[in-house]
Amino acid sequence: MHAQADPRPDIDPRSARWALLAIVAVALAVRVVYVLQSRASPLFDAPQMDALYHVEWARALVRGEDYQPGPFFRAPAYPWFLAGMTWLFGDNLLAPRLVQAVIGAGSCALVHALGARLFDRRTGLVSAAIASVYAMLVYFEGELLLPVLEIPTCLAAVLFAVRFGERPGPRRAAFAGLALGIAAIVRPNVLLWGVVVGLWIVARGGAPLAQRLRQSALYGLATLVPILPITAYNAIVGRDLVLISTQGGVNFWIGNNPTSDGSTAIAPGTRPDWWGGFHDTVAQAEAAEGRALKPSEVSGYYSARAWAWIASEPVAAVRHLAWKLWLYWTDHELGNNQDEVYFAREFGPILRWSPVGFGLVAPLGILGLVFAARRWRSVGPAWLFVPAWCASVVAFFVCARFRIPMMPVLGVFAAHALVVGWATVRARRWRGLGAGLVALAVLVALVQTVPRQVDRTPAKGLWQLGVIRFQRGDYAEAERLFVESIDANPRFALAHQDLGLTFLRRGRPAEALASCEDALRLAPGTVGALQGRVEALWALGRAADAAVAAREFARAAPLLWTAHYTLGRALLVLGPGGYAEGRAALQRAVERAAGPDEAFNAHLVAAELERAAGRPREAIAHYDAALAARGEPDAEGWFWKCQTARLETITADGRREEARREARELARRFAADPRAAASLRTFLDP
Repeated sequence: MHAQADPRPDIDPRSARWALLAIVAVALAVRVVYVLQSRASPLFDAPQMDALYHVEWARALVRGEDYQPGPFFRAPAYPWFLAGMTWLFGDNLLAPRLVQAVIGAGSCALVHALGARLFDRRTGLVSAAIASVYAMLVYFEGELLLPVLEIPTCLAAVLFAVRFGERPGPRRAAFAGLALGIAAIVRPNVLLWGVVVGLWIVARGGAPLAQRLRQSALYGLATLVPILPITAYNAIVGRDLVLISTQGGVNFWIGNNPTSDGSTAIAPGTRPDWWGGFHDTVAQAEAAEGRALKPSEVSGYYSARAWAWIASEPVAAVRHLAWKLWLYWTDHELGNNQDEVYFAREFGPILRWSPVGFGLVAPLGILGLVFAARRWRSVGPAWLFVPAWCASVVAFFVCARFRIPMMPVLGVFAAHALVVGWATVRARRWRGLGAGLVALAVLVALVQTVPRQVDRTPAKGLWQLGVIRFQRGDYAEAERLFVESIDANPRFALAHQDLGLTFLRRGRPAEALASCEDALRLAPGTVGALQGRVEALWALGRAADAAVAAREFARAAPLLWTAHYTLGRALLVLGPGGYAEGRAALQRAVERAAGPDEAFNAHLVAAELERAAGRPREAIAHYDAALAARGEPDAEGWFWKCQTARLETITADGRREEARREARELARRFAADPRAAASLRTFLDP
């Protein structure tokens, strides 16, 4: 089937405008309904992982605080947008989502503009209609994540580049470059496509080579205009030479290491939570290099590790790349922070009725790319966006959130395939139609071939709901959800792990131990299960076994604060025979403490160990360090427990009057806290 335009005249502009208005209205209605429905999700007002990172960053900006010292770890445009929403509407997380619904509907208009410019108004309307009800577009435009800005900025960059191709000139090259630069401060990997467009400008012909080279150079220089202020901030305020952000090296290592599955966004040997993973990757790099590293050096360290693995295992690396390419083009939305498909359908019932998804758009889009290939000089920027974006994702790791910005552009080519197909039917070119349908059937079959290793059950979504319930202290409901998750996928190690941790909170250590052992059989080295096993053995009174398990935890995760802290606690419980080893473990925990809470806990346990070992001066030094990390009372009362233990140790060291003086000063300082008198009564009594 050859790509031929419909012989009928294109839709007249007035009718097209009314049709577009109707499509945008539908797009807005679907998005607003989805946002309102999604308020039922426990994550709506309590975002997790990346969404929480963006919200906290935005709130810090509104307060005038520096959220994360140093150069930007992530591109700042979306947190800046969210800060603007927070400044306007406060901490209400409904308002920014409704604004994002409007932006998403506007993106459908941009899709129409691209389709109409590349082909005709009919194609533009069909592509806008596809975007208006594409389920995952609606879902991500309701999340506090980058796609809501990635999509319109990338569409604008493609539109300006196509516009330049229609009538090349310096002004159009500059506008195209500016649009690319703005897209890059939302998601920097769009710059790979920008490089390809720069080459397309040179290769497309139609002008002397020198002129094309100047146009390409101008395009590149204009791209830097929105980026260079970010670079200057990184250099002056962040004291590091970073173009936009520093997360690229870690992400490259996550997706290119011997244990990578191509989609899980966890670096080997690090905790699965956001800040835990961040601090662990820095600790690993600095331990390997033997010195403190700038953020750019941390990124460079992981990039070098990934390239070293690729160079040493080229066959495995190529096989892994092919695997990621398969994941990218398969009809399954791979979750990143959460199971997007589960949450979209569970808390956005309107999306269950959407007929448009990857399984429809991808085969049609690829067919449309084939049809449009002969027109590479005019459609080049849009055509090249699809493979360039794919490459920029597959080079790292694959998930639905990273793939979604490609879909509106691919949807334009899907619309082109539909329009060409309809023209073929009207022209009764049955042979060409048959060939096109066969090609489409092959593409559908390929896209629908989901690897058996991909978990398509609701296990991850149920587990995530269980984690939320666990965090809120609803352990009975958390247990039920973890059991359902395991029933859906018995090989899901994290559900076994967290079921074990739930059993611990419910006072059922034997069941907790069994669940943690199940998790470790499925995924050896799972951090939470290793720690949970130690806790369960303690609760069962098996101190020696707990110490053995804690040593295994520390060996499996030698750079984790948690591992050394847990080992120190286990050896404290074990008694005098473990004091020397426990002292060394807690010193490592102190060195790896990433914040005041971790420092407080490590010093407090170290103080208890020194006190038990009959070393009061060393114990007091650790109590002092703990209180320096947490200088004010906390809700759980650990501040007062530490103060009481410190004063007891001073008293036992023969310094009772000193302890009484300090107790009186504490009572005066915290007179409004009823826990002060209760904690200090022994030292205040005559």
